[in-house]
Amino acid sequence: LQVIAGQRRKETICRENNSVLKLDIEKVYFSPRLSEERKRIASLVKPGEEILVMFSGCAPYPIVIARNSRPKIIYAIEKNPVAHRYAEENIRLNKLSNVVAIKGDARKKTLEIIKKRHAGFDRILMPLPKDSGHFLDACFAAAEPGCIVHFYSFMKEEEIPGPAVNVIKEAAKKYCAKVRILSWNKCGHYSPGKFRVCIDFKVLKKANQ
Repeated sequence: LQVIAGQRRKETICRENNSVLKLDIEKVYFSPRLSEERKRIASLVKPGEEILVMFSGCAPYPIVIARNSRPKIIYAIEKNPVAHRYAEENIRLNKLSNVVAIKGDARKKTLEIIKKRHAGFDRILMPLPKDSGHFLDACFAAAEPGCIVHFYSFMKEEEIPGPAVNVIKEAAKKYCAKVRILSWNKCGHYSPGKFRVCIDFKVLKKANQ
């Protein structure tokens, strides 16, 4: 990324859905095109929910949810130290006391959190389309019965929602969980003929229960 004209800085502030998000556009992934998707998720959250956001980046999902609904607590896990730093700053900018930013590997930190809490979550977000499938073991371990999971994947239009649904069902079988697919939502183009898709599913029986 190169600055052609104007101030030679890559830090910016984005405003969406009653939220303020500060980030470095070169070092932190952020898509304003997902604003409506973040709003959709926030609209589904019920008061008092305990939520886990894996791969949370600079915390756009946690912050939009916390600013537009009434969750009890949101844990936001991010491996990128720069994104994590911006997540902490964004929590302060939005004056939120119910969002906790955690730096580290999503699988490792998820398992540490549920061990410490002695409880799972009511809702889990997995907004990493390329790799979310590799973390479904941790997702199922962290899901309370009735937990709603938002699983993101890239798919060709003619395939939607098949490949992602198959990944979810195969993982559920492997980890002894039971799931019900609720719906799917196209969140915009990723490349010509390819879409970012969110599969919403419910965990009816958690892993090893």
